[in-house]
Amino acid sequence: MKKTVVLLVSTMILGVSASAMADSNRWNQDHKDRYDNRYEHRYDHREQPRWSNGDRGHHYGQRISLKRGERLPSEFRSNRYVISNYRTHRLYEPPRGYNWMQVQGKYVLVDSKYRVLRVA
Repeated sequence: MKKTVVLLVSTMILGVSASAMADSNRWNQDHKDRYDNRYEHRYDHREQPRWSNGDRGHHYGQRISLKRGERLPSEFRSNRYVISNYRTHRLYEPPRGYNWMQVQGKYVLVDSKYRVLRVA
């Protein structure tokens, strides 16, 4: 009789502890799922964020090829690229109506409509 009671009590204790462990594991799993879903966007690199320049045309660091007769891209058509002291850059004097411009490390001779005459 004693063995039956001890066996019954130990079985009940084992059952209660097993269900408690399963319950705590389920809570951790639910918590982990919620955490993963909440911060999922941080690690998903398949689509570009809205604030990224990845899908725009000319972004920083993109190299362009300049050839004679082509027009200079619009992002380089400002006075900040014009070289006024051409002799310090070892360039010859530009003809009337032309300017030397420095674009991505290259010297470009362009006319008033930003057509490339020479790339040095």
